Amino acid sequence: MPGFIIPNRSQMLLLTQVDLSSIASEGSAVRLINDLVDCLDTSVTEGCYEVESEDGRPPFHPKTLVKVALLALHNCLFSLRKMEEDTINNLAYKWLTGDMSVDHSTMGLFLARFATEIVELFSQVVEICKEKNLIEFDLLAIDSVKLRASANYKQSKTLGGMEKEEAKIKERLQEILDTAADSQAAEAEEVLALRRRSERVREAKKVLVQRLEEKSREASAKEKQDLVSKEKVNITDPDALIMQQANGEKNPGFSITTTTDVAHDIVTHFQVNAGDNDAAALPEAIEGSRRTAGEQHGEVEADAGFASMENYEELEAEGQEALIPDRRMNVEENGTTAKGDYDRSKFSFRAARDTYRCPCGQTLRNTGSVEINVRPYDRYENARACAGCASRSRCTKGAHLRVFRDRNEEVRERMRAKLESKRSRRRYNKRAHAAESPYGNLKCNLKFRGVMRRGMEKVRMEVALLFMLHNIMKTAAAWT
Repeated sequence: MPGFIIPNRSQMLLLTQVDLSSIASEGSAVRLINDLVDCLDTSVTEGCYEVESEDGRPPFHPKTLVKVALLALHNCLFSLRKMEEDTINNLAYKWLTGDMSVDHSTMGLFLARFATEIVELFSQVVEICKEKNLIEFDLLAIDSVKLRASANYKQSKTLGGMEKEEAKIKERLQEILDTAADSQAAEAEEVLALRRRSERVREAKKVLVQRLEEKSREASAKEKQDLVSKEKVNITDPDALIMQQANGEKNPGFSITTTTDVAHDIVTHFQVNAGDNDAAALPEAIEGSRRTAGEQHGEVEADAGFASMENYEELEAEGQEALIPDRRMNVEENGTTAKGDYDRSKFSFRAARDTYRCPCGQTLRNTGSVEINVRPYDRYENARACAGCASRSRCTKGAHLRVFRDRNEEVRERMRAKLESKRSRRRYNKRAHAAESPYGNLKCNLKFRGVMRRGMEKVRMEVALLFMLHNIMKTAAAWT
């Protein structure tokens, strides 16, 4: 009688032969990963193994482990236990490993031990992209992304919070020693956990003290006091910084800056920043791209977050063409400034007379210089004119208005003039896609929203694998 098909799991199954070409067909992700990684030089890593030793099972080839890690990322997985499970059950992984399973501890030790060497493999992938003519060295798009750390925000503590935590651990250890009698095994386990926790607190405290020393070198007594009460370090991952996410939340995270060649969206360089300051990261990013790709790009493009007078000056001094709007440019162009018609941008500068002309037609003269954020500025004002001005309350909250002009303001004005041309606008508009492409792939396609490793070195390794995979998939057309 007709009915539903019910699986009969009690029968013996005879597996048919599997055509490996159907699993790793030409152009498939697993084949691309396999073929490109085979081209990499892993001799340094290979030399660290004692392959001639007769003790134990021979080790996996480093390239095999890199392939498994890259395929796991492509499949939106980076859990070591998931990798182990897939090498047992997934035919694509079996094709890579030769039908051998990779234990999660083997993979974990490999990634931790050879973190630096894995980062170096990224440079080799960039070199392959260059050989395939996928890098044109015309436009270089620069941007940053914040990735959440593998650490809880509640574990971020101030110096006072860490001292309280140390006292709490010490008190609990003393309680255990005073009552140690019956459940010795459980107590011993708790003592071990408390000592590990104490060690982590001690390491985090060292990092915090070092940061406080660096930040308070030129600070006043009050500023030092504020730093001590506000500066935090995460006990779980001291290298992570408290960063505000796009949704407004503040969490421990890492700031990653990438440089991308606009022609084919190839990432030529990445860096895990020590701080959350895009402007400070720009020079290192440009130099890193030149060093990794072996050639300087014709023009650099970045958003306003990377703008600073120091960067403008350095770019001009090195002869590097760039398109980087300053932070106020878009606001002024859109007319959304807070003071409207009396914004600083409405005051016209007359270089020949070294004066400013205000929207009401009054002249502001140079009355001296002042230092702001370690840079020299000229001060312009006209107290007498402001005293009798009917628009003073709309212009300033003080007795009279002061306009401050950087001594090297011309460098910013030259950048603005360059950005106003139609050609520059067209070129700058190419930046958005190229700069965001790696992050869109990372977050949407690979479902990668936060790092799983802890510590700057391991995070750098994890990110290197991500952008290595991005570049490998971008080579698909050229490779096949």
